[in-house]
Amino acid sequence: MKPMLSAALALLVSSSALATPSTTVWAPSTTYIQPYLTPHLTYDSYFNKPSNYPMTTGLTMGILPWENVQAEIGFDLMLPAPTPFMLNAKVGVPEDKAAAWFPSFAVGAFDVMTKFDNPSTDLYNIVYAQAQHSVLGGFVSVGGYYALGNKLDGVDRAGVIAGAGSPDIVINAPWLQKVTVTADVQTGKNSFGAVAGALNFFFTDKISVLTGPVYFLDSDLQPGGNKLFWTIQLDIDMPLRAPAPVATEVKPADSASVATK
Repeated sequence: MKPMLSAALALLVSSSALATPSTTVWAPSTTYIQPYLTPHLTYDSYFNKPSNYPMTTGLTMGILPWENVQAEIGFDLMLPAPTPFMLNAKVGVPEDKAAAWFPSFAVGAFDVMTKFDNPSTDLYNIVYAQAQHSVLGGFVSVGGYYALGNKLDGVDRAGVIAGAGSPDIVINAPWLQKVTVTADVQTGKNSFGAVAGALNFFFTDKISVLTGPVYFLDSDLQPGGNKLFWTIQLDIDMPLRAPAPVATEVKPADSASVATK
């Protein structure tokens, strides 16, 4: 998702693009997987004077109905860009499902790209693995990534991905349900290396807006040579099926009332 102004535009647009599987702020630094048959629409923007990234929008959906093993697939469009279409996928096991106190675990791929006129070029194809555990109502995750493709610029093709999130800060206002604080890091001297932090505002349990700074580790690979960009990300869940009915407890009849009948 990276543009540039004037003559440098083409160079930087070809340099990098982060597809949007389930993420924390910048990186896929979470084992969270979209629920079954719940498409997730995202619209991400990153900006700083005098240059911004292209707009990235995407759709990701859970595809497995099981509790113990979950998976999601999705696609992203980065516009404007010479190769705008990207794929992502993730499969994982939720926390405590493999064994008691066992962390959740996920493996996936993002920025899966193909340039049809020459499939050997313009590829990122980054694979990653992540482990995560809940901590004091929030979470901490850690993992790593490796770029299979030949287009990842910079020095490093691999690095660490880590993230953390706070417990819910419950607001319960008519227009705002809750707020969370999140942060993540993707190491590496390449255009993906960055540290990010954000506030996530949940207007409902299905609509939220995340906003905060993203600090890149190699400014030479970013639009305008900027180290810092600000991100605003709109996220919307759109369940395709009704939620399961909640069982209600049936209380026994009061003995005194029964006696009067």
